Amino acid sequence: MNNVGAGFGHRLWWVDAFIGDQARGNPAVVILLERAMSDEELQLIAFELGVSETAFVRRVGEQWSLRWFTPTVEVDLCGHATLATLHVVLSELGVPSGEISFQTRSGVLTGRALPRGLLGIDLPRSYIEPLDVSVLNGAIGNVREIYQAGARGVLCVVDDYDELCGLHVDHMGLFLIPASLVMAVCPGGPGVDVSVRVFAPRLGITEDPVTGSAMCAIAPWWAERTGSPTLSVRQASARGGVMHARLFERNVEVAGHARTFFGGDLRA
Repeated sequence: MNNVGAGFGHRLWWVDAFIGDQARGNPAVVILLERAMSDEELQLIAFELGVSETAFVRRVGEQWSLRWFTPTVEVDLCGHATLATLHVVLSELGVPSGEISFQTRSGVLTGRALPRGLLGIDLPRSYIEPLDVSVLNGAIGNVREIYQAGARGVLCVVDDYDELCGLHVDHMGLFLIPASLVMAVCPGGPGVDVSVRVFAPRLGITEDPVTGSAMCAIAPWWAERTGSPTLSVRQASARGGVMHARLFERNVEVAGHARTFFGGDLRA
């Protein structure tokens, strides 16, 4: 177990996370570090790769150190890149199934294999509090309700799936909203309980293909609305994604499928 990763060097895998049901998921590049690298080096690599998130993982004792970078900044939490990293650890590195722990800027996150080929990761639950719709300054279309979603997110509720897909978004206006993630949700959607779109211009991402960390706020919102601790979610982006969640007192288990698109070596 302690020899996992020995001799691999800076290997990398392009992984599509939260795939399924005609959804291509969100790509993340997972890089297995043989040695520590400077923050500047990590950011340059993430910029060069150009995907919404690059995950850098390194073995530290019985746990794994995990960091996430967009092309422009390091972030405190990323769901799809964590799922992608769990997929790499279990499927590409051959670590025996069980509880996998990642040391991150958001504390220790755990993950595991679930039935039917699903992978599950535990993400911290976000608080939600009502806000006045005027916070949006008209940057998104006809929003019915808006909530503060944790310290860095806002959750906007629209009427239905058609309205969600047809949102008129002012991207410059979104940048002025004091939030890293702007999540637009609606009840229902093709084969799911909830549908969502996510915008993150302050992180260098105009619209995210699939956002696992959005479930930290969507699951509590759904439970408050319906009383159900479980839900399925479709991300209505160009690539599309399918996520499942179970709400607990302090965390949300976010589950989905992942696949490796290709692997290689980092020559930097």
